Amino acid sequence: MKHLIITLCFGFLALSASAQKFGYVNSAQVMSLLPEVKEANSSLEVFQKQYEARLKSMIEEYQTKGMELQKKVQQGDIAPKQQEIEAKALQDMETTIQELEQEMRQKVAEKQETLIAPIIQKMQDAIDVVATEGGYQYIFDASPGNGILLYAEEQLNVTQQVMTKMGITPPVEEPAVQK
Repeated sequence: MKHLIITLCFGFLALSASAQKFGYVNSAQVMSLLPEVKEANSSLEVFQKQYEARLKSMIEEYQTKGMELQKKVQQGDIAPKQQEIEAKALQDMETTIQELEQEMRQKVAEKQETLIAPIIQKMQDAIDVVATEGGYQYIFDASPGNGILLYAEEQLNVTQQVMTKMGITPPVEEPAVQK
């Protein structure tokens, strides 16, 4: 009786596993072909360059004032009290620069999230449609370096269907040259 129950359990598991349909998509490939991603990256680059310009001018001012202070100290043209005041001002300026760098990293990350989130949602919507239409229970990401799929048969690849649902014309693959 015990063997019969175990056999039935394994049979049930095998049937339920065979009824599931799996697929995979290379999301990095899809993203690389979207014009919205190129636009988002361009917009992000402009945004980042604005911060970098501000930062660059502050760093140049900091370096100039630092060299001036060093020159005054070397020539003996500055009183110890004034040297202390100017050194403190330089230290404050350095702190401000560090804070701006940190703010820049945070703002750029937030801007990137704002620009990319709708694109990711668009891709997810297309994946959902492909999964529903194709009867897939699971679709995995097979992006090189980021995906979780280590091996899959090519027939399970739904990348082309996702691209089609998103209105992307897939690139034409050229046949391999045999030697």
